Amino acid sequence: MPEDDDSTDDAADPIIEDIQQAIIDLEEDKTAELTQEAIDKGLSPLVILQEGLTKGVRTVGDKFGRGEVFLPELAMSADCMRAGVDLVEPLLDEMDLADEDQGGKVILGTVDEDIHNIGKNILATMLKANGFDVVDLGVEIPNEDFVEAVREEEPDILGMSALMTMTMDHQEEVIDLLEEAGIRDQVKVMVGGAPTSEEWRDEIGADGYADNADAAVKRATELLDE
Repeated sequence: MPEDDDSTDDAADPIIEDIQQAIIDLEEDKTAELTQEAIDKGLSPLVILQEGLTKGVRTVGDKFGRGEVFLPELAMSADCMRAGVDLVEPLLDEMDLADEDQGGKVILGTVDEDIHNIGKNILATMLKANGFDVVDLGVEIPNEDFVEAVREEEPDILGMSALMTMTMDHQEEVIDLLEEAGIRDQVKVMVGGAPTSEEWRDEIGADGYADNADAAVKRATELLDE
């Protein structure tokens, strides 16, 4: 979604960088305080989310990938982001960010044996902000539960996250189960997570892949028109 001039100005406000830094410093209370301050200043909730909260937690995620921080710090950064998202999300719900006719229903979940939820949670918030109806199944979702959710919810898109090489095979297994159940052609399947790639998407027969929340929202929107 293109930003207007006001959004560009909001992104340049120093408090946005302060929000990023609060998350990097793992300061939950400060993240909430700065987020509220940004809201009170009238900054765009979407900019606060994308440029402040999301970029902050993404920086910590990058550090985790490089081995500079560990799982406890990653979990703390997620808590910091959630403190900010809790303040921003009600405002996003009130914004006319997308035509209702352009939205669709998306089921999200982290695959079985995988407890990671930061990327999934960011994407869920971003999809909601862009007019999608999101059903978040949570983490460690058994393969069969994804299939059952597709049957019950009849979504336009199923999104599966896997953050470990040892769990990414579940994405392929779910697609195979959808085929066996005769409902694969009823839903578009998107995959994501650190070990996944466009090549992996091609290999397992998924419909979409994205390596960040912004790209995932764009791809999900495209899939609705295919």
